[in-house]
Amino acid sequence: MTAPVTTPPVCAEATLSCWFGRINVESEVPGLDDVIAAVLAPYFTLTPGHTLGAVTVRITRSARLPVSSSDLEAVRRTPQLWLNEDGPRFVLLDHGHDRMVLLRDAEEDSGPMLVTASRPAGHVHLEVYDERPQTVRALVRYLAFLVGAQLHHGGVPVLHGSAVARHGESVIMLGATNSGKSTLAFLATTLAGWDFVSDDTLMVWRDHASAPPRVSGWPRRLGISVGSLVGHPARARFEQATLRRYDGPVGPLPTPGASSWTREGRVRVYCDLDEFTAITGATVDQESRPRGILLPQADPTVRGWRVEPVDGVPPELAPVAGRNLRHFVDYLGVLPSSVADTVTRDAVLAGLAALPCARVRYGPDVNDDFPRFWADATAALATPAGVR
Repeated sequence: MTAPVTTPPVCAEATLSCWFGRINVESEVPGLDDVIAAVLAPYFTLTPGHTLGAVTVRITRSARLPVSSSDLEAVRRTPQLWLNEDGPRFVLLDHGHDRMVLLRDAEEDSGPMLVTASRPAGHVHLEVYDERPQTVRALVRYLAFLVGAQLHHGGVPVLHGSAVARHGESVIMLGATNSGKSTLAFLATTLAGWDFVSDDTLMVWRDHASAPPRVSGWPRRLGISVGSLVGHPARARFEQATLRRYDGPVGPLPTPGASSWTREGRVRVYCDLDEFTAITGATVDQESRPRGILLPQADPTVRGWRVEPVDGVPPELAPVAGRNLRHFVDYLGVLPSSVADTVTRDAVLAGLAALPCARVRYGPDVNDDFPRFWADATAALATPAGVR
């Protein structure tokens, strides 16, 4: 009898890393390394070989996952862990001193996943039912979470902000949801010639006391508001694009009114970073040196824009906490025990607080004259501006 042919794991003996965060990855799911390169680059790197002492993540296919309606109804009656009221949801199947088993329920664009964390061994086993693209993307997002949890565990502050860079120096935009951070990052990248750094999440760190702080983005889907695409040269390309978030081409986008600037009325187009760069031709700066902070305030009643310097430390500079840290908290308890580097963390935040800062209030007509608007805003930070 002929022995069955075994396909070697695609990512066997590989290390996924970002700064000092590292996990060893072993996978039997084909195409995983390609999706890692597409979705996590350039923020993460995947290199051959394992790193001694890093958490090992083994990925396999399994037929034991509950996927039928009756199976799912049964597990929904067990204890559950919700990282957010809108998901994802984890069903708690086993929780002991040295082991935790969670079922990650299927989301709109991902399949179910069984997570078994063995704490003493520092090992995580991920089991999936199939190899569909949405399943592989869910795996990649979970790998990113494990690396991000290590960075946060080690003291790296997470900021709710966007950033763009030029010649290795970045402008950070901080503010509440719908304040206009992502819009300014999108327009500065596509209309003013700056490099894209991040759409909504920032990590800031330095390697030692004499090193300058550096800011990096985080791999997540970009949410581009329809309002920022009014009159934009890339609008038609977004409408014609087939993106991972959707079943087919995006199609005609609505013409936004004043309500599109509110949380309830805002419409966004969602795309991964590689899709964004392919559509717009934008370039990405993996990490840069922060040189100034803008505090945007999008206001549909304003004509033009107003830029005002800010004295003191703005409250928007506070690192995210609570539910906003759900993608960076080690709820599995598998990370190596270590003491967070609070000294470096405090020094990094103090360095950001010392940067020049300006508050900018702007209205919808900023789209029509964005290069001049951006020159005014960055001039308030004494930062070189203009189109490359």
